[in-house]
Amino acid sequence: MDYRHEQKYIVSDRELTLLRARILPFMRADEHQSGKQGYRVRSVYFDDMDDRFLFENLEGLDNRVKYRIRSYNLDDSLIRLETKFKHAGLSQKEFCFLTRAQCDALLSGAYAPPRRDDPKPLRRLRLETATSTLRPRVIVEYTREAYLCAAGNVRVTFDRNISSSVYVNLFFDPACPMTPALVAGMHILEIKYDAVLPEYLVQAMDLGDLMQSPFSKYVNSRMPL
Repeated sequence: MDYRHEQKYIVSDRELTLLRARILPFMRADEHQSGKQGYRVRSVYFDDMDDRFLFENLEGLDNRVKYRIRSYNLDDSLIRLETKFKHAGLSQKEFCFLTRAQCDALLSGAYAPPRRDDPKPLRRLRLETATSTLRPRVIVEYTREAYLCAAGNVRVTFDRNISSSVYVNLFFDPACPMTPALVAGMHILEIKYDAVLPEYLVQAMDLGDLMQSPFSKYVNSRMPL
């Protein structure tokens, strides 16, 4: 997969509602979401004991990586291990699927050595944990609406009710205690595209005063309100 552009904005309830109405004529809803309710995304992020990835993000380093395990609607039959790379303001993602047993082992710290037949993201994570103190650090959860446009391979997402938890052992527990990571009524707009964002989408999403933000769900979840 090639590197993609990624823009983030912090938006209010009102702005989110307005943006949704303005992009719907040009975009289709992601097949996984049900109407405006979206779907539940829960991820576990990894870091080492020195918080290397946290500080690289805070320092705005040009080249960095993050590892996370992700589930949708707490469905343990669809678990993804993702490696996300940042380079010169662009992003790239690799992923593979995990079984529930593999996921539980990674979250518990029962790490196995890399295997020749491991998918690349799993082999990369196992190598990282074998040579550093990389461990699961925090859960991040939110409700996501996603909209797609074939021109430019554009994906627009609204992430609402972002919250976090340090109880990584409760990853699949619907009652896992969570703490808000943004003030009430504020959400995250993300825009991802390949080379060029179509002009009609630029105009549709131009509210006059939106400013790009370096917001990181991982960083904000490690630094409570």
